[in-house]
Amino acid sequence: VAGTIGMLFVSVAVFGGGALMECGTEEQRQRILPGLGKGETIIVFALTEPNSGSDAAALRTTADADGDDFVLNGSKIFCTGALIADYIVTVVRTNRSVPNHKGLSLFLVDRKSPGLSIRPLPKLGYKAIQTCEVGYDNVRVPRANLMGEVDQGWPLLLRTLDVERISTAAMAVGMSDGAFSYALQYSKEREQFGQPIGKFQVISHMLADMAAETEVGRLLTYQAASKKTQGIPCSLEASMAKAYSTELATRTATRGMQIMGGYGYMMEYDMQRYYREAKLLEVAGGSNQIQHEIIAKLIGL
Repeated sequence: VAGTIGMLFVSVAVFGGGALMECGTEEQRQRILPGLGKGETIIVFALTEPNSGSDAAALRTTADADGDDFVLNGSKIFCTGALIADYIVTVVRTNRSVPNHKGLSLFLVDRKSPGLSIRPLPKLGYKAIQTCEVGYDNVRVPRANLMGEVDQGWPLLLRTLDVERISTAAMAVGMSDGAFSYALQYSKEREQFGQPIGKFQVISHMLADMAAETEVGRLLTYQAASKKTQGIPCSLEASMAKAYSTELATRTATRGMQIMGGYGYMMEYDMQRYYREAKLLEVAGGSNQIQHEIIAKLIGL
């Protein structure tokens, strides 16, 4: 299981393309989605800023109307795929005189726009796709690239979050399954004290838990995805799936490292990659602490 491939798909097809599907105008969808479907167009999503992460609505990047254009200024961070994107869906503040949640708008920004700068950020894992800081210095965006209506970005943004969380959960389940399968195969081949280490109860029970918990994460994710597909409200299930499955991926990779001992720590073996890459999923798509807050609210607390 290659986490980078999953991250590329989720960043482009879900975060970027999903935002266009949910929030874009009919003209924008007709103009851009065919290229996305053919793999000829790449769209990514820019929301997080250096000073606004979990408190997303506190973002400071601005867009000011100027004739038929809007002029963007500010910066975004942790924008995966920005360096190879054709368009960057950018969430900005278009009204500074209203509460944070009421003055936001979404724009499709051409990556080649004058004034746009992109800086790759070195990171621990997912090295085949770069995560970037994006700067906007008087970047002009045509009004035709406004997604939805001015100042109505927050309700649009909320429509994308369930899909984002379900997709992150699916990545995590795949990663957990991969780490489990890798550890299982190793436990059948590695011998100590005259027998495969999987024959020892301490190892076999670890693997049994990994297998069972991975299926729980899979079913939670399937349930959330099924509801979303049917148009049934699923914010509770999406947050449950995201929080449980991403913590599961980290837990499974950690157990896999323990089963493999020193070999798990070696770059020659893939378990270290599961271990490095699983952790990000607990933060990506909204931190798990935020997911727990959402779950608590939705169950009436």
